[in-house]
Amino acid sequence: MSSIPATFHNPLSIHRSTPFWSWNNKLNLDQLLPQIDVFKEMGMGGFHIHCRTGLGTEYLGDEFLSIVKTCTETAADKGLLTWLYDEDRWPSGYGGGLVTSNPAYRAKYLLFTSVPYGKGHGGSASISNALGSRAENGTLLARYEVVLRDGFLTSYRLLKEDEQAGNEGKEWFAYLETTRPSAWFNHQTYVDTLNAEATERFIETTHEAYARTVGDHFGKNIPAMFTDEPQFIHKTSLLSAREERDLFLPFTTDLLATYEKTYGEKLEDFLPEIFWELPGRKASVTRYRYHDHICERFASAYADVLGLWCQEHGIMLTGHMMEEPTLGSQTAALGEAMRSYRSFHLPGIDMLCDFHEYNTAKQAQSASRQYGRSGVLSELYGVTNWDFDFLGHKGQGDWQAALGVTVRVHHLTWVSMEGESKRDYPASIGYQSPWYKEYKLVEDHFARLNGILTRGRAVCRVGVIHPIESFWLCFGPQGQ
Repeated sequence: MSSIPATFHNPLSIHRSTPFWSWNNKLNLDQLLPQIDVFKEMGMGGFHIHCRTGLGTEYLGDEFLSIVKTCTETAADKGLLTWLYDEDRWPSGYGGGLVTSNPAYRAKYLLFTSVPYGKGHGGSASISNALGSRAENGTLLARYEVVLRDGFLTSYRLLKEDEQAGNEGKEWFAYLETTRPSAWFNHQTYVDTLNAEATERFIETTHEAYARTVGDHFGKNIPAMFTDEPQFIHKTSLLSAREERDLFLPFTTDLLATYEKTYGEKLEDFLPEIFWELPGRKASVTRYRYHDHICERFASAYADVLGLWCQEHGIMLTGHMMEEPTLGSQTAALGEAMRSYRSFHLPGIDMLCDFHEYNTAKQAQSASRQYGRSGVLSELYGVTNWDFDFLGHKGQGDWQAALGVTVRVHHLTWVSMEGESKRDYPASIGYQSPWYKEYKLVEDHFARLNGILTRGRAVCRVGVIHPIESFWLCFGPQGQ
């Protein structure tokens, strides 16, 4: 506590913000290095090297890594921190396509459909998120006879190879499919985040490349590696029990085997219970177990693997998950956010459009307290446009500080306004804005506030049980 006066009057770089520095053109040190001076003039504590649409230098190539090294060393000389970002755009995990050029590491999902292969129409490949679409490139796992009465699952059975559904029932098919390439993923696909081997390959291509290049700065002026919006193929559900549209669930090659090993039952024997409600609204143990198993597979295969590597290399794992705000959005994309936070040394959130998601911040703050972490990071101010003023910057920062945020990551500071870049979720919080020379007023406020908030320990008198697992039991037809 004796250091508070000095920290208040002269806040450290670690207490100052570290914006996403959008590398969005052909990289040139004559353009980049002066911008580091601008960060210092604005009162920032450093920057995140963040690749965006428009990058004209080969991602993770020799020239790219050489520029990373020079910028890191220049920042260190000026007392600024370099925070690393682990992907070419987002979501993290596919290594700019270097990982998923191997088909074994591509994201997979279960297609559950009443229309067998050869009689349906394939959907378009996902553009930028991990969404399932009918590809007809998979293998048949099982067929079912499903009997509904009054919108409830009266009975179902797993059909044998030559067996047909009876007159009362409807035949449904379960296929294991693989995501298809798209331009967003550099003509590859998103990664199988349920597969720890794929995450290890991600580390080999990305984290190890940074370690070879600037590893001597780890734990010094490189405090952390940011992972952005990891997720699995999103779960979908029926709008009504009688609907017959295609459904998608996150899946992977060995999921049936690991599920049986974990729970002592075969998932394929009870699969329809995930999609329909049992008579009398009886809770399905299988539905709970499926959501629990997917959540654990994801947390252990992605965040746990990255967190261990970062810990062994003397830096923090930070960043934020996908679809953090609601019980429904987390269930669909993550299982739950808080289970993955266990491996984040600095849990983070995303707050776009000046939204006020108090629960998003609170669950990250809670995880930070439970695991004894130093604070919470927030990617904030994104998509607030050019007329978002200092009052907005302070207001959004203040309420998040009240809910535990101690590291602010401005979204976004552009290197260039060339081409599509000028439309990339403005405003640019940097030299393109006429007020950048006055921005230190905002930064000094938060640097002093963060210096205070990171001293001592919070006193918590109320505990709340997060209801996400109860929500899993309700994840059936939306009309019910």
